Amino acid sequence: MLENVTLETTIGELTKNEKLEQISDYLFTHMTDDVLGNTIAHYNNEMCGIIPSLERVCEVTGSGRNIVYNVYSKEQIAGLPELNEAKLIHLPGDPDKPFVLVCPGGGYAREWVLVEGYPVAEQLNRMGYTAFILIYRTGQTGLLPKPMDDMAQALRFIRNRSFEFQVKADDYAVLGFSAGGHLVTQWGTRENGYRKYGLKKPGALLLGYPAISTDVLYDSLQGNRNAVYTESMRKFLERTGGAGFTKESLRIYSAEHSMDQEYPGVYLVHCQDDPVVPVKSSYVMKECLNKYQIQNITRFPEHGGHSFGIGNGTGASGWLKEAIDFWEQIRQMEIKRQK
Repeated sequence: MLENVTLETTIGELTKNEKLEQISDYLFTHMTDDVLGNTIAHYNNEMCGIIPSLERVCEVTGSGRNIVYNVYSKEQIAGLPELNEAKLIHLPGDPDKPFVLVCPGGGYAREWVLVEGYPVAEQLNRMGYTAFILIYRTGQTGLLPKPMDDMAQALRFIRNRSFEFQVKADDYAVLGFSAGGHLVTQWGTRENGYRKYGLKKPGALLLGYPAISTDVLYDSLQGNRNAVYTESMRKFLERTGGAGFTKESLRIYSAEHSMDQEYPGVYLVHCQDDPVVPVKSSYVMKECLNKYQIQNITRFPEHGGHSFGIGNGTGASGWLKEAIDFWEQIRQMEIKRQK
């Protein structure tokens, strides 16, 4: 289906592929020359399932179907042009089922949609679920809560078009990686997330190597002598909490400080050898989930690193199916409770 696309195909070449025209700007967002010059092999196709996911995109768009939607109206975008960054990418599953909103990571600097968006959506489609990939605003100092505004608007958009998309309007899980995982953990809080926006609580939060505890991230910045790491972490925390962030000021966006008994069920996977987001952050999350008796499954494989996506061949292999099964168990319990 994707002729001449190989492991040595560059991201720049993918952006010029006519069959991928709809998503050419959304392989990675805020693409730079170094990204454009990287090959598919650079992002580990076998581990992440990149080429099969692009073939799924072609399968859906081959009949002329549009899959990329503005989240905000033309009037809203005219009033604030940066709202044009927020998009939904729709890959349909079986009709009349719940859906998953997928939030790729990228340090709030960009989104790694090619690694943490399309491959996940393709796997969800195989399981019968419709997937929506959220492209949220990134690349700003003091960015939050704008990505949460985008998530709320995206969920309203889906609800208003649920008949067209053939999904159950308020029956959903949210899945996020790294910075996208941070965003998802915030969506689960009543203070910053679903309740603030007057939307239904998600059925579950599904998290891959999430950046959760700003206390842990702040401490890692202070205690690390690697200049590359500290610069990257400093920029992430500036995007999260502004240029003048402190350990205390960041806590408004740290789930362990706003979690309660109403927090959604959580599936979390985070490898112990992650060199980007300290796994300690996820251990803090586990402790809080258990403290508040929130349903959860946490996996901490020894090897897998960061940005493993669906994680084929790593210690996290099979995590996505396990996460969906966890969500379905919660769903069935809720259905029985309501009868």
